[in-house]
Amino acid sequence: MRTSKKRLVQACALAGVLAVPLFAAPAATAEAGGGYVWKNVTIGAGGFVTGVVYNPTQPGLAYLRTDIGGLYRWNASGQTWIPLLDSTTFANWNELGVDSVATDPIRPNRVWAAVGQYAYSWNDGQPAAILSSDDYGKTWQTYRVPFEIGSNDQGRDSGERLVVDPNDDDVIYYGTENDGLWKSTDGGRSWAKDSAFPDAGSNSAAGLQFVTFDQTEKHRGTPTQHIVVGDADTSSLYETTDGGTTWSKVTGGPGTIPIKAQFSSDGSMYVVYDQYTGPYWMGTGKLYKFATDGTATDITPEGSSNWWGYDGLALDPNNANTLYVSTNDRWSPVDTIYRSTDGGETWADVSASTKLDISYEPYLSWGATPKFGWWIGTIAVDPFDSNHVVYGTGATLFGTYDMGAISSGGTVDFSATASKGIEETAIEALLVPNGPSDCKLISAMHDLGGFCHTSLTQSPTDTFDTNYSTASGIGQDANGGLIAFVGESGSSKPAGQYSTDGGTTWTQFPTTPSSMSWGQGQVAVAADGSSIVWNPADGSTPVYTTDKGTTWTDVSGLPTGVAPVADSANPSDFYAIDSSTGVFYRSIDGGKTFASAATGLTAASNDQLLSAPGHAGELYFAAQTGGLMHSTDGGTTWTQVNGSRVTAAYTIGSGAAAPGSHVKTLYMVGTVDGVTGFYMSTDSGAHWTKINSSQQNYGWIPTIVGDPNHFGRVYLGTNGRGIQTIDVTSNQNDQGW
Repeated sequence: MRTSKKRLVQACALAGVLAVPLFAAPAATAEAGGGYVWKNVTIGAGGFVTGVVYNPTQPGLAYLRTDIGGLYRWNASGQTWIPLLDSTTFANWNELGVDSVATDPIRPNRVWAAVGQYAYSWNDGQPAAILSSDDYGKTWQTYRVPFEIGSNDQGRDSGERLVVDPNDDDVIYYGTENDGLWKSTDGGRSWAKDSAFPDAGSNSAAGLQFVTFDQTEKHRGTPTQHIVVGDADTSSLYETTDGGTTWSKVTGGPGTIPIKAQFSSDGSMYVVYDQYTGPYWMGTGKLYKFATDGTATDITPEGSSNWWGYDGLALDPNNANTLYVSTNDRWSPVDTIYRSTDGGETWADVSASTKLDISYEPYLSWGATPKFGWWIGTIAVDPFDSNHVVYGTGATLFGTYDMGAISSGGTVDFSATASKGIEETAIEALLVPNGPSDCKLISAMHDLGGFCHTSLTQSPTDTFDTNYSTASGIGQDANGGLIAFVGESGSSKPAGQYSTDGGTTWTQFPTTPSSMSWGQGQVAVAADGSSIVWNPADGSTPVYTTDKGTTWTDVSGLPTGVAPVADSANPSDFYAIDSSTGVFYRSIDGGKTFASAATGLTAASNDQLLSAPGHAGELYFAAQTGGLMHSTDGGTTWTQVNGSRVTAAYTIGSGAAAPGSHVKTLYMVGTVDGVTGFYMSTDSGAHWTKINSSQQNYGWIPTIVGDPNHFGRVYLGTNGRGIQTIDVTSNQNDQGW
C-alpha cells in the first residue's frame, strides 16, 4: 500500500552565518563508480512478495517482484537478492511497482517487467511501461504503453500477466487489468491490442489475471499455439489453439475467477479459482485440474469458507505430478501450503511438518510464535533442485533446501534468510533522538508499525508494539526527553505512545481521543515537552494533551489532516502549512489554538515544514516546484533559498554541523541546476552537493533526516525500498556500524 504524502519531519537547519562552509562535503563521484553508495538500514523484507519467477534454462536465475518495492534478481553465489530498479526517479515513482516479470528461456540474459502501481482512472497521469533488459536487469529500456498497470491493486498476487513465448522469445503477451490482451512480436519494443480476444477490457482494474503457455509444445522458432488466459471480468478461462487467431471459452471449473494457472509437463493444467481477486477478500477458493482431454476435476485440498480462498500455485518442473497450492486470508488458523505428489489426488499440509527460522528477521515473531504465513501469494520451485522451494508472505520470503524431507515424515526447515537483500518497507517518518538513546534511529512505517533501530546492519528484534498496523508520525522535544509516536492499531483504531528514555521503552497513551476513528496522522511535541499536538489523518478534529495522553482537548483553528510542527526553542509556538491552500498557521499558546499567519505559499501535495534547532521562529518549507522557502520570523514572511539554482524542494531535513561550524547541515530531495537528486548544504543553502548517483533514486521519497550527532550521516525514508542511509564522510559507508 502506498503511503500518505503528509508527514512530520524533524527539526531543520540553522540559518547561515558564514558565506562559505568551513567544511565542504566532497563532490559526489558515484557516476564515475568511485563515490557514495547508499545502502539499506537492515529490517528484512517487510512487504508483500507478489511473485517469484525462475528461469527454466539457466541454473540459479530467478526474479522476485513486489507491489511497490521494485524488482530483484537472485544472486545464487551470494545467496542474496539484488535490487534492479533503484534508478527509478522521483518523477516516475509509479514505475517502482512491478505488476509482472518475464524471464527469457531461450536467451536468459533477457528479462521484462510490467511497471506501474495503479490501474484506476484517477492514476491516468502516471506513467506505465514495459521495461526490457538484455543484461539481467542491470540496465533497462523503457517502452511506454497506452494502458494502465496496477502492481498495488487488487489482483497484484495473480499472474503472471506478462509472459514470453517459450518457443519464440520475440513474442510477448501482457494481460491488462482494464484494456484486454496485448501482444508484442518484437521483443517488447512495440505493442498491439489483440482484437480477436473476447474481452476488450473495462476500467474495472480487475481484468485479465494471467497468460500461460502449454509447456508440451516444443517447436523452437514457431510461436506457441495453445495459450490460456484467465479473465476476472467474465469469470472465464479463454484459450486459443491457433496462436491467437481465434479464442474460445474453456468449459468446466466452478464459474468463479481464475487467478492463476500452470501447465504441467504432461499437458494437464492446474487452475486456482476464487470469488474475488486477491489479496483481500478472496472468498471461497478452488483448485481444478484440467486433463489433456479437457475434463475438469475439483482437486481442492480443503474446502474453504466464504472468507478465505487459495492463491499461490507452483508445479515442480521435474515431477509432473508434484504441485503446491497455498491458502490466503485464512487468519485462523493461519495460511498454509498444501503439497501433492500424485496430481492432486492426495495432499499434505506443509506447515504441519515445518520448522521456521526467523533469526534473520526476528521481528517476525511479533512477540509470539512465528506464523507460517499470511498472504501467501507466491510459491516457486527451483527447476534445477526440487528440494529448493520458496514462498512469499505479506512480510517476507521463506525458503528451504530440504522440501523432500516431508515425503519421509521429516521436518522441512524454512528460513527467512531466503529474503536476504530484500528491503521493501514503506516509511512514513524517521527520527534520530536528540538526547541519549539506545536507538540510532526510530522509524514509523506502514504494516509493521515501527522500530527502535539499535543497529543499522541487523534486523530489529521486535516492533514497538504488536498493536500497530501502521505508524505515521513521530515527534520529540528539543532535548529528546519526550518522544511521541502515533498511528493506527490492528483493529483500525487510533494508537499512540510516548517515551522518556530516547525510544528504548514506550508507554501507551492512557487514552486515545474519542473523536478519532482510525487515527494515524502527524504529531508534534513542544520544545520543553509540555504539550503534544496530534492531527489525525481520518478527518477528525486535531487534539492536544498536556498530560501525555491522559486527557485530550480539541485544537481550535487548525485544519484537519495538516501536519503540526513544534518550534524547536519556544515551547509556546507550533506551526502548520495547509498545502492545499498555501495558508500558514501558527499557535502561540502551546498548540491550543491556531490562526492564519501568512497566505500565498506555494500549494504542494505534501507539507514539509521544519524548525531550525535552537533558533526560535526559524523555519524551512519544502514547497515542491516552488523551491525551498525560509523564514526567520515564525512564518510571517518568507524568502526563497537560492531560487536561481534550487527550483524544486520535495523534502527537507537537517543534521549535525560540519567540523568547525555551528551551521546545521541541510539535506534535501530536490532539483538543483536542473538535476533532481539528494543534496546536502553546509552553508544554509548557498551551495549544494549532490550525494546520490543516477542508479540510486528509489522513486518517491517521503522524508530525509540527518543525524544530529554525526556529521554526514543521513537517512532516506522511501516508499517501498525501506530506509536508505549513507555516511558522506566515508566512501566505505561503514563507520561505527
